[in-house]
Amino acid sequence: MTPRIVTFFILSISLALPGYAAAASMQQTLKTNGCTGCHAASTKLVGPAWGWVAYHYRGKKDAVDTVADFIVNGGIGYWKPWTSGIPMPSHHNLSKTQAEAIAQWILSQPSIKPPKP
Repeated sequence: MTPRIVTFFILSISLALPGYAAAASMQQTLKTNGCTGCHAASTKLVGPAWGWVAYHYRGKKDAVDTVADFIVNGGIGYWKPWTSGIPMPSHHNLSKTQAEAIAQWILSQPSIKPPKP
């Protein structure tokens, strides 16, 4: 390989790593806080799929704040028909900034229209 190709390859990898690290860090945050025990990307476990949440809140100005508040305070809310009334537990251990970061991640997932309850 020429030095130019090697330099390009190394630069490409170094630019990709921060995004990978951020994704790995978010996955660890979700696992540590028990999110993955009830939620998955595209299917309902106990709670709604993250894609469903992204679909429900798409285009809403207050989506990040609403989802972050729900993460911190828990409750039943809109998803009651899908969850058989099982409430989401509160996560008061999370700061507003942490909850907002999780909410932003959830809302950035591919939107999936939920099935009828």
